[in-house]
Amino acid sequence: MPTETIYTSDLPAPQLPRTSFFDYILPGAGSASPLARYDPSLPAYVDGLTGRTATRGAVHDGALRLAGGLRRLGVRRGDAACVWGPNSIEWAQAAFGLLAAGVVLTPANAAYEPHEIAHQINDSSASILFVDPALLPKLEAARKLFKRDFDASRIILLSQTEAKPKGTKFKSIYEAYGAPIAAERFDGDDAHSVAVMCYSSGTTGLPKGVETTHYNLTSQFQGLPGTYTPLVSGQDSLLGILPLSHVYGFVFILFQPFSVGVPAVLLPRFAELEVLQAIERFKITYTLLVPPIIIVLLNSTNVDKYDLSSLTKLTCAAAPLSAELGLAFERKFPNIKMPEGYGMTEASPAITTSSPESHVRGSVGKLLPVWEARLVNDGVDAPPGERGELWVRGPCVMKRYHNNPAATTSSITPDGWFKTGDVLTRSEDGWYRVVDRVKELIKYKGFQVPPAELEGLLLEHPKVADSGVVGVHDESQATELPPAEHASLVSEVAEWVAQRVAGHKKLRGGVVVVDVIPKSPSGKILRKDLRKRAEEEWKASGVQAKAKL
Repeated sequence: MPTETIYTSDLPAPQLPRTSFFDYILPGAGSASPLARYDPSLPAYVDGLTGRTATRGAVHDGALRLAGGLRRLGVRRGDAACVWGPNSIEWAQAAFGLLAAGVVLTPANAAYEPHEIAHQINDSSASILFVDPALLPKLEAARKLFKRDFDASRIILLSQTEAKPKGTKFKSIYEAYGAPIAAERFDGDDAHSVAVMCYSSGTTGLPKGVETTHYNLTSQFQGLPGTYTPLVSGQDSLLGILPLSHVYGFVFILFQPFSVGVPAVLLPRFAELEVLQAIERFKITYTLLVPPIIIVLLNSTNVDKYDLSSLTKLTCAAAPLSAELGLAFERKFPNIKMPEGYGMTEASPAITTSSPESHVRGSVGKLLPVWEARLVNDGVDAPPGERGELWVRGPCVMKRYHNNPAATTSSITPDGWFKTGDVLTRSEDGWYRVVDRVKELIKYKGFQVPPAELEGLLLEHPKVADSGVVGVHDESQATELPPAEHASLVSEVAEWVAQRVAGHKKLRGGVVVVDVIPKSPSGKILRKDLRKRAEEEWKASGVQAKAKL
């Protein structure tokens, strides 16, 4: 049997408590949580548009009152509840209340259309829904697709009482409060109960529910010190732009700053001027971004109009960022250090991270101390320095995919290795780089063509603002050809690329100019959309082609 090459962290393994995530993040008297206790009067969340603030004490009290109100409605421990809306103080309050009640929180993307929210509601068996008032028209369209009927008492608005639409039959989150109750406990073996069920991004097929346990979350936080950007209570403030419905925002905006006594300034979505105004107004020191936002800020003509001097560090993750793009950003913003990280919903989420003080440009950091890792090709571990699919094992691997045993079995080996589907390399001193997705590699006459490599190269061209590369199958050559799609008008791109790559990596499928590259909220390129478009355009041109599946 081939020998396994197992990599571990440079840091010692931390203690891993088996306790409720609510008690861990908001430790009370007698709690076993190792986290520091902070003054309840400290700000926890700030509305980045209005300045309205919720203190830590208000969040804790509101959580226990909301838990009491849910009990009065008949919502029980282990039930599921969906939270659907853009970032807000009320979104945060709902999350804490559901954790206190022992209810499984399943957050939904605010951009979902009716059929998408219906799929998540039905698949998760959510029995109660928290919804932003702006989404009520979509909700009405979606309700006819629900497998169960929601009466008015089980639809709760993520709004202040006075901000409710006139004539609405639904209560606001604050009107749903009841007498406070003690938070549910998940200690010992109960720590392996499901706390959160985010849905995978769904770049292929329907999104899958990812069952994340209390133990997954507490282990994730225990593994962060010494690896992640340090935040200091009383000094730092975080700007929360990324959606709380995505695991990246859920963990690193909603909870990580809270765990160290740092306020999170929440914006409902990314809007360039609102972001710049918030950084200046609230003296933001830290934020988390994804590559599409990096590109917007790089091309912005507005940054010089605002005082951004307080912002000295940020983390970029959720999708690959080329070394060239990172370097260009640091040249434009020399006061900002930009380490990167890597993870996924199924890993709760971080697998590798780095800090501003120690980072290798182009890498996604080093392994967190809660993980073991392998790089595997066709079931055999890759030699040191060579690329391979990343397999990880540790206490942060999800429990399973909800209602999908086949997907679970294909993703997690009997001895606990989770197959990420991402192709990485590891340097001799432990720095990881993401080079592609296993299913996205293009085959050209037996050669492998990594789309991410071509996309990074294309971004070096002065006329290319963004890029996405997919393969199309040419029946006449019985092979896949790598075409490219771009957001800026480029006539010379194909020749420019041909001068810089090996013959099998040339853009033989052509160059297509588009207004925007389709991406998920986390910044991942939606290659299924690009493949569909490429297939349609090849058919229209009279070429017999089939997009890679």
